[in-house]
Amino acid sequence: MSSGSRQLLQIAPETVIGTTPTPFGRQTLPFTEVTLDSAATKEDSNTIVGNRLASKGIITGVDYAGDINAEAKFGDYDKLIEAAAFNKFAVGVPTVGSDKLTFGGSVRQTFSILRGYEDIANYHTFSGVHVNTFNLDIPEQGIVTFGFGLMGKKRVVANGAAPTGTIANASNNPSLSNVSVGQILLDGVSQAGTSCVSAFSFAWDNSMQVQRCLGLGLEIGAIIETLANGTGSFTAAWSTGSAANYEKQFTNTTISLVIPFTDTKGNKYELTLPEVEITGSLPSGGNSDLLQATFEYRVVGQAPTLVRTPFTP
Repeated sequence: MSSGSRQLLQIAPETVIGTTPTPFGRQTLPFTEVTLDSAATKEDSNTIVGNRLASKGIITGVDYAGDINAEAKFGDYDKLIEAAAFNKFAVGVPTVGSDKLTFGGSVRQTFSILRGYEDIANYHTFSGVHVNTFNLDIPEQGIVTFGFGLMGKKRVVANGAAPTGTIANASNNPSLSNVSVGQILLDGVSQAGTSCVSAFSFAWDNSMQVQRCLGLGLEIGAIIETLANGTGSFTAAWSTGSAANYEKQFTNTTISLVIPFTDTKGNKYELTLPEVEITGSLPSGGNSDLLQATFEYRVVGQAPTLVRTPFTP
């Protein structure tokens, strides 16, 4: 029998897509939930064998996919965010001491990921793992979360011992919460005390598709990205500013958003959405309610960016 507290998740960037590094040096990744798995697809056999029982089904493929969900922390998930953005952090941009990541690039990064159950010595290595989606969720009150949707090419199972290789521990950086969020800018203007944004989400989707090839058995031939979509929502107090934003959907006027958040050590991220289209509905509520409006948005025109600035004493 196995305990949930004895699960492990470790990750290593690949030099060659689908090839696990040798030795398998890897980084421990903190998580709250992981669903990366293999799922066989079968086709029923129509063969008649002389009785009324069905013949055994035939395996026609395997999908390697799932999610990693985690409490957001500075630094621990930067490689996964880079892979989702199909880009690398540009060092020293926009200023010395900061690095800037632009979403929607063409730099492919894949990983070998180990899922393990230490107390029963059962280990699964997924390779050729791409990051298809990235989600950021900032609640009105609670912990900020990251989510990563994964698609892989193959899996190797090992029982008895974990793969050899140096293992780096996870950082001790603190988790981010709603309190970590700084003043959100809408078209360059702080919303604190005016439209008062109370919740925010961002989702990036590379719309990846699986390419299957004859001759590879259960291995996926390739995973190909298509149209990139950036979407999300934010909730704001109903105010003069929110009412003005509500009207913008009828003139197809875009807005910009800047969302900064800083952990208790002083490490900072700043997500910038230079141009988004918004839609929303008029709020309603009872006579003792605070009225709020939820706006959905879609990234258009200009690519989102994420700037990281580690604290320097």
